[in-house]
Amino acid sequence: MKILVIASSIGNTAPGKVFSAYIKRLAKDYQEIDIISLDSNETISSEIIQMPKVHPRLKKLSISCFGLDLFDYYYAYNLQKKIQKKSYDVVITMMSAHNFLPLYVGAFLKGKNIKWINYCVDAVPAPKGWGLSDSYSNSLIKMIRKYMAKADKIYFSNEVMLQYQLNLLNGYFKGDSGVLYTLPDIEPLTLPVKEKDEFTLLYTGGIYQARKVDQLLLAVEKLLNSGLNIKLNFVGTNPNSVDLSVVSPETRSHIEFFGYTRDLLPFYAEADLLIDIDADIENDVFISSKFFNYLMINRKILCITGKNSPVTKFIYDKNIPDVSVVSHKKDDIYASVNNILLSRNSVVDRNVDFFYLYNISV
Repeated sequence: MKILVIASSIGNTAPGKVFSAYIKRLAKDYQEIDIISLDSNETISSEIIQMPKVHPRLKKLSISCFGLDLFDYYYAYNLQKKIQKKSYDVVITMMSAHNFLPLYVGAFLKGKNIKWINYCVDAVPAPKGWGLSDSYSNSLIKMIRKYMAKADKIYFSNEVMLQYQLNLLNGYFKGDSGVLYTLPDIEPLTLPVKEKDEFTLLYTGGIYQARKVDQLLLAVEKLLNSGLNIKLNFVGTNPNSVDLSVVSPETRSHIEFFGYTRDLLPFYAEADLLIDIDADIENDVFISSKFFNYLMINRKILCITGKNSPVTKFIYDKNIPDVSVVSHKKDDIYASVNNILLSRNSVVDRNVDFFYLYNISV
């Protein structure tokens, strides 16, 4: 079987890390795989498509007015003509929000009777609360009903997102569907627990849009005021995205920012509790990719999330131990961290075998 994979990224981006992990998994089972991507990865042999940078506002305007991204569509049209000169049995497209070239190429090739599987790590469009205009969201819905609905199979990154997407497709899609969770990009880590007076919280990654950290900061302040020795580390987080003015100067002295690094091991080793924060909006459909890396580490995890969020459903459905779920309210965060601190010396032992149940079925 000859397979073509077209990915919006395989490089050092959040979607790129997810896609490259699945491409490497595919390569273990199938020998004939060609890769086309918009960027590079030194560990994956691929053809790179050079596309000019277009301002996001122009792309959104194009979708709002014409029901498609004219810029991505133009390059997709030329690319699919080149691809048709080769003989492929299956095309697997891997796309993220606002990157639609793989989607359009897949739809073109499906018209030539090539089996088409589409994997998207984002909801298209994102739910209300993420700041998308109604005109843009409505145009995206029309677009996926026209193009994504042609696929033989679609995958999304969790069950809540998949159901959300199927509801938006509203019966236009007649194929099969499935879930491909984010694969962790680290091996399981068993780190020694350090004997220290300080209890360290760790958050890795960005803070943006509906993902807000103010209630966590206020909870840390309340913990400090109750006499506990708490430290909060942010790694790879833009300090300008965190409003420290909501807490006192004394609390700020217990909060530290570290720049982006690929080597998080020292920070994991120092941490007593790993913090994950979801968007503070109703009926969100996203799980952060950091959560799956956190599961590989023998540390307790605190998920600040909604009651019916995808990560909540995942934790309870898979019966994942040593993960606490809490609302975005400071008092709830305070109580949960306090309880975790009291049991800080308990052993964390997770079974991570469930990751390998999720494969692309070609």
